[in-house]
Amino acid sequence: MNENRLIKRNLLVVTMIIGLTLGCGFTPSILQAATPPSNPVNAEVNLHGQFSSSAVITPDGGTLSAQGTDGTIFTLSFPRYALRNDETITLTPITVINGLPFSGGLVGGVQMAPEGLLLLQPAILTIESPKTVAEPGFETVAFAYHQNGDGFYLNPSQVKGNLLTIEIWHFSGAGAVQGTPGEIQSQQQRVPSNAEDAFTQRVQEYLGRERQAQLLGQQDPDPNFQSTMAAFLREGYNSFIAPQLPVALRDCEAARSILSKALGWLRQVQLLGYDQQFQSESVTIMDTMNQAIVNCYNKEYDKCVVDKKIEHRVTMLGFYRQAALLGIDGQLDFSKIEKCPPATSYQASGQQEEMVYSGVICSLEQPFKVEDTSPYYAFTIQFTPSGPQAGSFSLSGTWIDVGPMDGGGSYGVNFVDTVANQLILQATWTTHTPEMDVSGGGTMNITLTPLGTGECGQP
Repeated sequence: MNENRLIKRNLLVVTMIIGLTLGCGFTPSILQAATPPSNPVNAEVNLHGQFSSSAVITPDGGTLSAQGTDGTIFTLSFPRYALRNDETITLTPITVINGLPFSGGLVGGVQMAPEGLLLLQPAILTIESPKTVAEPGFETVAFAYHQNGDGFYLNPSQVKGNLLTIEIWHFSGAGAVQGTPGEIQSQQQRVPSNAEDAFTQRVQEYLGRERQAQLLGQQDPDPNFQSTMAAFLREGYNSFIAPQLPVALRDCEAARSILSKALGWLRQVQLLGYDQQFQSESVTIMDTMNQAIVNCYNKEYDKCVVDKKIEHRVTMLGFYRQAALLGIDGQLDFSKIEKCPPATSYQASGQQEEMVYSGVICSLEQPFKVEDTSPYYAFTIQFTPSGPQAGSFSLSGTWIDVGPMDGGGSYGVNFVDTVANQLILQATWTTHTPEMDVSGGGTMNITLTPLGTGECGQP
């Protein structure tokens, strides 16, 4: 086999065609006649909420990990500009999936939140477990689903030792199972109700056959590999990209998902070296993206001029980051962002181990408080700012069924583009029990989300 072609195949196993499967919920008429009736598996997914992990991920990127009850480690890594704005990301391990059509059982999986979140660059989900190494007579295969188990379908992935890797372009659920070749074939014959999911499963089936042929020592399993992949790309463009591009020019809400999908398709074209073959389509996508981003950015500014709401500033920052990703940020007037009102009030929230935070902060320059509302603690954190970016705090309350608590420390405020997104506390505390005092300390992180109008009496 040609070495360059082999490299491209290996790249494909990692990157796949997932950029085409963003789960936007529309079924193009071009596929309705050609696709057989859907008969998807709608599994019942049970989650282990106590093992969930949350963090604020910024447009600069970041990593979040969670661990299942059996020790399986899930890591979700975001490259720079995968997100338009700060997002509180949550990973919740799956404990069991009822109705799973694979006898080898669950390798591991996670529910990702917020549901339906679309990315501009793919995040990488890795599953680290001895179970990724298939037992004799079984194969390890990745899956995805929507909501809480709807439309279960197979997903391309890469397995290397104890690590399984999946590209994530949109949020729902993802994981891996072990199944027999017959069970995998049966699932491939099930047609998901979402046309894009059905397309993904077809790509996965083809790549799976190619990978198995290579493992069996066939030097050139499919001599038409390049033309087959080009046909998949053309079908994806004609079915899921081209019909939606005009919509992106008139509907800014829809433009976000449409442009994310188009970026994914372009990425596959470039990785497979098909730039010349799809030059016309690529030019059409880039022209549409440029027009849509400039149009939506300016429309959002017009809304900001009228009602002066902070959410318009946040949305404009998102479009500006997307323009920077594409190298067209020079076409946007950044001063329009600066003319929108900055955030002055925030919702405080978050979960860290057994602590659950909640509160409304009307000003970071005036004293404010945040409550712990978990079943295990009942304490209040009182903040005394020394300025808008730092200060001191004290905490007092009860560790339920253990004893009263008190403590304090200093805190700082993390900002992204003039919008605060996190309080970072360096704390010490003491729990008073009848037998003795128990002291501890550490870092506490509280997420800040800008409030809209009304909560703190804003106009």
